[in-house]
Amino acid sequence: MKVQIPVSIKKMERSCEDVSQVLKSLAHPRRLLVLGHLSNGDKTVNELVDLCDVSQSQMSHFLMRLSYEGLVKCEKNGRYRVYSIADKRLKKLLETIQKEYCVG
Repeated sequence: MKVQIPVSIKKMERSCEDVSQVLKSLAHPRRLLVLGHLSNGDKTVNELVDLCDVSQSQMSHFLMRLSYEGLVKCEKNGRYRVYSIADKRLKKLLETIQKEYCVG
């Protein structure tokens, strides 16, 4: 028997705009791929370029947009910039997507 988690209608109404913005970012295949790789651990720009098979300028554009939207964060590590998922809820969502669509 599956346990039903009670949903707060007021909270759902307040969060619809935020969730909609996250889903818009996930709707682009390359941004989704970037976020998918980041959900598996922090990465440098060069690592993401190699993993996603895009140019450095395209990756910079993706990461700038994802940073602006608050989905990824960047930390300097020596001469490298290391990117990671900014919100644990997004990481959990990406892990669920990977489990449902990418396993097997």
